[in-house]
Amino acid sequence: MRLAGGIVALVLAATAGPAAAAADSSPAELFAGYSYTKNGDESLNGGDVSLAIRLTRWIAAEADLSAHYGSSLGTHDRRLFFMGGPRFAYRSAGFTVFTHYLAGGARTGSGLTVLGVDITQTRTDFAMAFGGGVDASVSDRWAVRAQADYALIRSDGATEKEPRFSAGFVYRFPGR
Repeated sequence: MRLAGGIVALVLAATAGPAAAAADSSPAELFAGYSYTKNGDESLNGGDVSLAIRLTRWIAAEADLSAHYGSSLGTHDRRLFFMGGPRFAYRSAGFTVFTHYLAGGARTGSGLTVLGVDITQTRTDFAMAFGGGVDASVSDRWAVRAQADYALIRSDGATEKEPRFSAGFVYRFPGR
């Protein structure tokens, strides 16, 4: 049993170096995955896509787009976040830990269908999110990510405060 544990540790150590080097040299990262948020008491499920362009070893410019959908009691809700901002990252062997501050907008729609006619009201409001996550390298170009954000949406003089959780895959573009 100890021999099997030793072999696994040796393989992980051997692959962590190249993965960490690729993460450190990549000029850009593309993330895509599942995302969850809320709209009041309603749970919304959807997807999140982000692109981060590295400016320095620790700082990147990030663009984030996520879409979430849900329905209950004959109504349907959707929320689209489109935000951008700085990302600060610490890279180590096999892992990247990051935090970001994003600002932009949230387009929220709520509606219902009556006699086959869809009646929907939409609005676009200022939104921002701050949070962070961790990337675990699985190869020199690929990683898995878990991230959590606290989203604030300013609408009609009030501020909605909602969590946003995402998990998925990161592709690191080849270095120069």
